[in-house]
Amino acid sequence: MHNFDRVSVSLECRQVFADGQPQHIGARAFEILELLIRAEGGLVTKDHIMRTVWPNTVVVENNLHVHISTLRKLFGGKHGWIRTEAGRGYRLAPPAENTRVPVVDAVPVQAHALTAQRKWSLIGREDELAELRNLFEREVLVTLVGPGGVGKSHLALEAAAALACSRRIKLCHVDLASVTGRDKLMGTLLRALRGSGDSCNVESDDVVREIGARKLVLVFDNCERCVDELAELCEAIAASNAAVSMIVTSREPLRVACERIYRVAPLAVPDTGASESDLEACSAVRVFIARAHAMGTDFPRDLKTLRMVASVCGRLNGLPLGLELAAARAASLGIKGLLADLDRSLLSLSGGLRTAHPRQRTLRASVEWSYELLGEAERTVLRRLAVFPSTFRLEAACELATCEQLGHDAVLDCVVSLASKSLLLVHAAGLSKYYSLLDCVRMYAFEKLEEAGERMQVSKRYLSSPGIDTLLTAPRRSSPMALTIAAPATVPYM
Repeated sequence: MHNFDRVSVSLECRQVFADGQPQHIGARAFEILELLIRAEGGLVTKDHIMRTVWPNTVVVENNLHVHISTLRKLFGGKHGWIRTEAGRGYRLAPPAENTRVPVVDAVPVQAHALTAQRKWSLIGREDELAELRNLFEREVLVTLVGPGGVGKSHLALEAAAALACSRRIKLCHVDLASVTGRDKLMGTLLRALRGSGDSCNVESDDVVREIGARKLVLVFDNCERCVDELAELCEAIAASNAAVSMIVTSREPLRVACERIYRVAPLAVPDTGASESDLEACSAVRVFIARAHAMGTDFPRDLKTLRMVASVCGRLNGLPLGLELAAARAASLGIKGLLADLDRSLLSLSGGLRTAHPRQRTLRASVEWSYELLGEAERTVLRRLAVFPSTFRLEAACELATCEQLGHDAVLDCVVSLASKSLLLVHAAGLSKYYSLLDCVRMYAFEKLEEAGERMQVSKRYLSSPGIDTLLTAPRRSSPMALTIAAPATVPYM
């Protein structure tokens, strides 16, 4: 991150902030700004700017002046950071009355991961972003928890960047998706903090000493494979340095004393019969259209098309990863073809970014990532819960999943654990709690139920037990395959 008084710039993320607030400047203006920053106070000639920013276009010098004027206003006006050398070019240097040099805090190691996670504009998360920024001001450790593909990393990095810019301190982002084991975790963190160096035989004390008394924003991303080890480290960091802000993303909490949990829900999907203006304002619809547009696909904004887009968003439960994959598929199939494809299987969606982690390239891979981290009892309970067509109560879940091998208390513990690990969604209705599965999770779990040879047995129990009911407070939007169960052979999956 490059800081210039009230202005901060991330070249990796192509973002500009003033007083912590994101600022929009055009692509050409940003390219000019990048040239000035990389010159580190040196002169950048007009000819060099014209050749670099407009390599294949003949433009008049006035075009350059327009963009310089935009940057000059942002960087303090006539007597600010943008210096003009008449007839030659420009340089980025402190104002005359400001003798200190610009603070340049380079984003360490995993900068490429930061760029990949924040490459899309954050849409439909304005309220969450404001809530997180308020939390970061009060809490030393905030963990964003939610199901795979819900957009935890994107939201965390957006909020973390704003926090680092407002405080003018370094942001250190470490992607831990592929990290398992204490030794590898500590080595990865120490290498990220130093930017390079040996990471063998590292202890948590080494990481704490490296942080020292520095003011930092630490983002520990995708931590579900190392929650136990990271929990201990976060407690040690919090105890030694209150100036550090730690932001964690994980599919389950760390469960430490200093942790504040923030649950990230899927994007809102439209209600049935929503008006055209409501459809256009819906966050899930906005995200889908934006992703489709970025991939070169445009749809008419008439009511019929918007309702088809809303149907896509509903079948994907507003899951941002699903919307991204669906938008890629729509580029080839169109909206009608996409809807037909979703009727066959949500899990078949693919076409994610080539640079994305394998768990983010398909919906199946995203669910499988979480499933592989479960114990055998948790897997058993999850696949049995797949026969519920909609929301269900804790008592119903325990009655359905209890067997000779798994007693009531064991099933209860598994349900609580599955909810903690974001594989069960929790809904409040007064003083009661209800549970449900995302459609992609339910479909995957149902496949596992069939593979285990338990489909007939669990289906019969569901159909024959009067105490097992869903007690819906409001029906969830589901795919056409979510039909009422008439016989064990037609147990639905979505």
